[in-house]
Amino acid sequence: MRALFLFLSLLAAASLHANPAAHKGTGLNVELIAESTSISPGKPFSVGLLIHHDRGYHTYWKNPGLAGVATNLQWSLPRGFKAGPIQWPAPEKVKMAAINTHGFESDTLLIVDITPPKNLRSSEITLRTKASWMCCFRSCAPGFCDLALTLPVAPASSQGPHADLFTKARSLHPVPASGWQFSALRSGNTITLTGHPLTPGLKIPAHPQFFSADNLICSHPDQIWSSADGTFKAILTISEMPPKNQSVLRGTLTADSGWLGSKTTKAIDIAVPVTPAP
Repeated sequence: MRALFLFLSLLAAASLHANPAAHKGTGLNVELIAESTSISPGKPFSVGLLIHHDRGYHTYWKNPGLAGVATNLQWSLPRGFKAGPIQWPAPEKVKMAAINTHGFESDTLLIVDITPPKNLRSSEITLRTKASWMCCFRSCAPGFCDLALTLPVAPASSQGPHADLFTKARSLHPVPASGWQFSALRSGNTITLTGHPLTPGLKIPAHPQFFSADNLICSHPDQIWSSADGTFKAILTISEMPPKNQSVLRGTLTADSGWLGSKTTKAIDIAVPVTPAP
């Protein structure tokens, strides 16, 4: 009987340390996945938090806007391993109650690049992270879980079964703006963003939207867009809780069609100096 009790105690303790790679929470499923099948010494590789939202639910972008909390990953890696920042796809407009915010309703993969040390003596490596999020529909549910993923160590690696998800996710990442001349003019509590195409053939895409990266622009008010002679203007409302540095308009421009003459490039990042109105 004593031996059985000891066995069950050891089994329970082991289960506490064997964190799963997937978790079911309120309104979503999350899973820690890898792009490749193994880890090669000194060679960076990509892992990601795959989020599947239940119908009607959403999580939040790096800047949620007027309400919400961004999804976060806190890594506990073996010695010598380094994790990069989350690589965010372009956000969507989502509703928290009646408030416009920045987030995701569709399946989303948040990619992180991890660099291992050049010397690896183990035959396999376990990556651990604490994921936290806010998932909202008619009400909001904060959530968190511990996830773990074990990969073998090998001289060379190949693409794993989730590689296509990483390729698709990267296609949704904003790219640096090019081919456009931007200016930003501040007057009172608004900033007018003006864009003029410098590359022949570039046109103003359909249904443009600006997402502020640092909360300089409030997520909730409607943005007023207009265009004439190939140039667009967007009147944006300044947030009541702006960042300390208000001299640069930073964020992501999205559209239903492409910004750079390609239908696939639907999001670009901009950083435009803000000029006070005379």
